[in-house]
Amino acid sequence: MAISTKTYKKLRWAIRGLSGLLIAFSLLMFIGETFFDESTGGPLSRNAILQLSIAAVGLIGLGLAWKWELIGGIIALVAFIVLAIINPRVLEMPLMFVWPANGMLFIILWAFNRNNTEQI
Repeated sequence: MAISTKTYKKLRWAIRGLSGLLIAFSLLMFIGETFFDESTGGPLSRNAILQLSIAAVGLIGLGLAWKWELIGGIIALVAFIVLAIINPRVLEMPLMFVWPANGMLFIILWAFNRNNTEQI
């Protein structure tokens, strides 16, 4: 399916904007919980550290997708799948699905770009 260059650029920036908002929101939440939470319950467990690390890898994947849509999208999707395997409660939070959806949108964007360049 071919799309025009103008539509492709608009779609790319919309998806980038969504990922940028997701990354910024996640960083703000992490900073707020780390430095400004008065009721910290002590050190994090290994499982919590592992989950935070996987989430960070997923967010890095979304950042990489700005340059390399396919690689970044796959990293974000795989990180979410691994996180869901480690902590199935993630699947109970509908807002968490914005992350893999954004990764899938980057992969779809890559496919559109690939199809457009093959038709030329």
